[in-house]
Amino acid sequence: MKISFLTSAHPPKDDRIYHHMACSLFEKGHQVEIISSTIKMEENTPISINSFEGVSISKTKKIETFISKLTYFKPTIIICSEPITILAAKKYSKVNNTKIIYDITEWYPSKKNLQNHNKVSKGLYFFKYLFFYLYTTSLSDAFIFGEHYKSKIPRLLFPNKPFQYISYFPDIKYIHKQAPKLKQNIVRLCYSGKISIEKGFINFINVLQSLSSQNSSLLIIVKIIGWYDHKDESLCKNMLKKLPEKVQIQEYKLQELNSFVKLINDTDIFLDLRTNDIENSHCLPIKLFYFMALERPVIYSNLKAIKTAVEIKEFGHLIAPHKTQEIVKTILTYLQNPEIYYKHCSKARELYELKYNWKVQEASFLAFVSNIGKL
Repeated sequence: MKISFLTSAHPPKDDRIYHHMACSLFEKGHQVEIISSTIKMEENTPISINSFEGVSISKTKKIETFISKLTYFKPTIIICSEPITILAAKKYSKVNNTKIIYDITEWYPSKKNLQNHNKVSKGLYFFKYLFFYLYTTSLSDAFIFGEHYKSKIPRLLFPNKPFQYISYFPDIKYIHKQAPKLKQNIVRLCYSGKISIEKGFINFINVLQSLSSQNSSLLIIVKIIGWYDHKDESLCKNMLKKLPEKVQIQEYKLQELNSFVKLINDTDIFLDLRTNDIENSHCLPIKLFYFMALERPVIYSNLKAIKTAVEIKEFGHLIAPHKTQEIVKTILTYLQNPEIYYKHCSKARELYELKYNWKVQEASFLAFVSNIGKL
């Protein structure tokens, strides 16, 4: 079969789209194309990438461009990542009888969709975007869900549409693992993703401050990988400047998947202290499974989605992100009790290999796509 991926929000070589779904379909013998409107990129092998820069063009022009590229490739199935791509896929499918799968991994509308609207109009736009989401969801022939909570509304409203859960488990071929090894009076931490208050950067900095003050002999090596949210950039950079000398900061730009995994594989303990609001609490963090695969313990905000998805207590901790002293105490417990640390390291990798790696769900994904193509 010919299968196209459409996305208006993710880069062509996105972790989930390119490195997992597209690669698995290609290896199974399908012809695969990725069309993204985030950046102009064209590649022919091994997976076709036919993407364009759509940030500065109208939604109508973006949809027309998606359709023209679909017309050239002539896919049997289109896998869409966002509502606007479904509009393009539906217009194309009316002529070509192509099946549409909606891969739902994001809330829509999300905080990001509403961030540029003022308080008065935010409610109106919420319902506008919500109705748009429901309409485009109704146009889909089938669903793939990245996690439980994001499946509730589509399954409730469209109970007869076929669906499959495909989570964010990484393929072991991308895991460049180093054996965990604590060093005396040194701890290696990292922060990755958008550098913003909402994503927990201030919580993270507070932990570094307190950890250093409670153990002045401890060298804290920190990798910061990502990009600044423009509205929080000044505040975040000022906080970095105020860190003690014993906190060594190494900053990196956003990384492609393989480079990212190599860069973080010497981290001792992974922290993610994002704000525990309604949206975050019901989102399952993708990187959690990479941290497990790298055989490291984790300390996360007490997100509801994590509690329902994994056996977090066996390899880490969920703590309210503002409880700095409790987080610091947990880190020091790991450093002072290597037997606890290595037990959690071992359990994280064990669970990854047993339940949370890509190969566990790959066959289900391939079978689901194949079955939709036969409808």
